[in-house]
Amino acid sequence: MITIKTYLKVAVLFFTSTYVQAQCEVFKSEISDVQRYMSQFSTLSDSLSSSAEIAAFDASISKARKNAKITMLLMGQAVNAADEAVILASEAQYDSQTCGLEEAISYTIDAERHAIDSRDFSTEAFENVKNAAKANNLGNLQFYMRKAQRLMRDAQESADSSVYAADNAHYSCSHDVAHLSFDN
Repeated sequence: MITIKTYLKVAVLFFTSTYVQAQCEVFKSEISDVQRYMSQFSTLSDSLSSSAEIAAFDASISKARKNAKITMLLMGQAVNAADEAVILASEAQYDSQTCGLEEAISYTIDAERHAIDSRDFSTEAFENVKNAAKANNLGNLQFYMRKAQRLMRDAQESADSSVYAADNAHYSCSHDVAHLSFDN
């Protein structure tokens, strides 16, 4: 009877550790996707900066409006990437709890927080770019574009912070304590 209980305990322990390991793999996949979407956001943000700059400072309203519309297109894609990152970061944050490593949980919370900030800043910037694209005069167009540029800088900083935190979360999600300890 004792051997049956022992075998049963070993089987439960084996299946539990297998389940936790599988959850950690799901977590690693999700946090890698967060990192990928935030990197995509950064790339799009870099791509739109030159057209935003032209729209914000050019003396010709037709040229400024054309560049505002280009910026609006790229901004829409950037906002979508940030939205995806927030959704995945939320899922990763949930799965990091199952994984059970405090360092991974902490970094995942940071990645999610920064992704949310990036999404919120970029959404507000997108609204300003839309206002700029339909502005009736050059002054209003430039006002909205400059406001959007400031918001995009904040969104870019948050995206970079999210990428960094996601990378740390992925790295720290290991049950091998040797790489987590600075004493070794």
